[in-house]
Amino acid sequence: MPISIDKETANRVLRTALELARSDERLPVEWTSHAGTIFGLDEMTWTPAFGTILLAKAVDERVDALSLKSNASPANPYAYSARGLCHGVLVPAAVEFGFSIRNTGREPLNNSPFGSASRIEEIERRALNRKNFLDFRDVTLRANELTSGEALQALAAFLREGLEVAAAAKSVVAKTNGLTAEGARIAVEDFLRYDAPDRPKRLQAFAAACLDLLSTDVRSRRLNDPSRDLPGDVHAASGGVVVLAMEVRGKGVTVSDFSTFATACDAAGVHRAVMFVDAPHQIDLTAHVQVNNQLIRTTQVSAFTSASQLLAAALLWSAAPLESAIESLSARFLERLREIEVTLATLQEWSRAVAIAQGR
Repeated sequence: MPISIDKETANRVLRTALELARSDERLPVEWTSHAGTIFGLDEMTWTPAFGTILLAKAVDERVDALSLKSNASPANPYAYSARGLCHGVLVPAAVEFGFSIRNTGREPLNNSPFGSASRIEEIERRALNRKNFLDFRDVTLRANELTSGEALQALAAFLREGLEVAAAAKSVVAKTNGLTAEGARIAVEDFLRYDAPDRPKRLQAFAAACLDLLSTDVRSRRLNDPSRDLPGDVHAASGGVVVLAMEVRGKGVTVSDFSTFATACDAAGVHRAVMFVDAPHQIDLTAHVQVNNQLIRTTQVSAFTSASQLLAAALLWSAAPLESAIESLSARFLERLREIEVTLATLQEWSRAVAIAQGR
């Protein structure tokens, strides 16, 4: 019969490991190195998966670290539910105690490359980066050999790395120091350049930050969210009801794409539909905005075909004084970047872009 890990026991073990992580105790060099490797992998979902494996082994050393589902392997007496342990213990603890697992979603092991996999070996063909998979697999095989005591030390090393990563991300600030609207435009265009890494995340975070200037309830979806129930990537709500949907695109939008989005918003009862696209050679959508507003009379449709256009509109319509709006935009953009799980290097890049654009 597969192993069932008690969540209360797992929580106690995690807290013990966290005390070690926060202490001055020297932790195993090998597992400190492995933790650094996992936190550095391109695909962020490897990080909570690795933390879950170490937690499982620290609770019960019999656990088969390569298993992901207990009910999918009835013949394996050492299988366990990695998803249950991750989503029920590790994820809430990361929020409560402030350590990074590089994911802010409630169920990271439901994301790619894990999906519906029952064992680690099944992930190889789904992984976007095969080297990342091989690095993860090799460390997992090593973790599978650990005793509970050794796994506790390894978990503490993982948590220490997570605490340090979280602290480093929080330390990044973007001081505007009199940044003008023109300077803000320069900073935004530089940061959202076409060849920027993490560009889809950057664009979505920017869109959310712009709406933050106009609404107190802005909701930004996780990229590739499987629970998508409304059109758009970023929503503004009032009284708990979504009143505006914004689609964010980094690739060219056709007339058909635009009309389809507008129609979908109308059908969903979201009566403000905004298309934001920042892409090379994007066609002008002005005439098509007018056409859609004539055809779909119950929904107001708009489009912004560059980041500078959206920025200018947000700063213009903000109720705050211009200087305060620019300062708020810079800070909210940084917070939205954290929320959407960009790398530390990306956070630092926005801070630098703001600093360089001052006085422009």
